[in-house]
Amino acid sequence: MIQQALDTVRVIGNNAVHPGIIEIEDNYDLAKNLLDLINVIANQLITLPKQIDELYSTLPDNSLKGIENRDNKNQK
Repeated sequence: MIQQALDTVRVIGNNAVHPGIIEIEDNYDLAKNLLDLINVIANQLITLPKQIDELYSTLPDNSLKGIENRDNKNQK
């Protein structure tokens, strides 16, 4: 989903910029939707990972070691 959002922003943005003309009457709804997509991308790739990491780092050390041991067993 994030890749589709990134591709959408890229393709629509490229098509809007490359003609070299700024259209005064650009579609407001399209612009708003693109900004919403950018917010979704930032939330998924920046905000949520930071929130999860901050909360995860508050877990007790013995719990973190147990999780690490579980993950190491699953990798073998």
